[in-house]
Amino acid sequence: MKLKPYFLLIILFACHNDPDKKFSLSGVPVMDVSKKITDLETDQILTSPVPYISGKYLMLVDIQTNIGEKGVHIFDKDGLKYLGSTGIVGEGPGEIIQYGEIGITPDENIIWLPDFAKIQMFRFHLDSALMDENYLPQVSLPFTYDFFLSQLKFVSEELAFGSGVEVLSPSTFRTSLGKWELPAGKVEKFGNEHSKLKSERTNAYFDYSYDHQLMALSYANYDVLSVFDADGNVKFNLIGEKEFDNENRRLKFFGQVQFTKDNIFSSYLGDYHTLSDANGNPIHKMPSKLLMFDFEGDLLKILETGHEIRYFAVDGVQKRVICYFYDRQIPIGYFSYD
Repeated sequence: MKLKPYFLLIILFACHNDPDKKFSLSGVPVMDVSKKITDLETDQILTSPVPYISGKYLMLVDIQTNIGEKGVHIFDKDGLKYLGSTGIVGEGPGEIIQYGEIGITPDENIIWLPDFAKIQMFRFHLDSALMDENYLPQVSLPFTYDFFLSQLKFVSEELAFGSGVEVLSPSTFRTSLGKWELPAGKVEKFGNEHSKLKSERTNAYFDYSYDHQLMALSYANYDVLSVFDADGNVKFNLIGEKEFDNENRRLKFFGQVQFTKDNIFSSYLGDYHTLSDANGNPIHKMPSKLLMFDFEGDLLKILETGHEIRYFAVDGVQKRVICYFYDRQIPIGYFSYD
């Protein structure tokens, strides 16, 4: 039976627009950076620091800061010189009881810091904070626990995108794209997701690219990283060899995801995340590698650090990665990926 031309066009169009793109680690160049990591030693005692880059600043945000201390430590991004700290932990006005993850904005001097005890987002002006050791933020916005953005980036003064958390029970949740319309105080689900994930419990990391107006969700418990346009439409799903098989949640795949102007980075385990030591005690395994994709979804390079990566930030200008390593004597280190 001969197919009519318009049927052929429909088939070709459907194939061309399939957003699922498979990737494999096999045959991909591996760059061993384990002996190229430079220590970033600080005078501050850091318990669980998360690195962020905003314009000219590198921030190490210690999410386990003690009461009365400051947990947002600010460095010059290029020279890595310590500049000062802010974000006093406490119950007073403008103080933070329980840190969440920082919200970056297009203005390199402005960040938002959530307090999950006060259920408020606080606006920090970094230049002002560096000039005043007693600085306290004067602007805050409330949020709710019904559906909130656990990781977010502000695209304007009125709109933020992020990973929205939907609480299913006291011990379970799922994540999807979400948006926060600040003037209305409205946080809601946004955009699409892979059809095989819609009814699943998911945990995903988020990033937004100001250069390309793209978003990404990297899934911890599925071998999937999805990239979306600014309207929440799927541009492509990067699907690894395990696809949607997580062996009853015993496997972990992607960690954080981050855009640069040229690439997409994500930490990656692709293995069992809980092992046992000689005494049968559980050991939680973290990823030691970073995957480096281009904006067509092709896996270009694997960066093997030889250490367990808890958090990382990519400096696309200096072509380097700053990591908090879970198993290194000096926990903060950086290396070139160029």
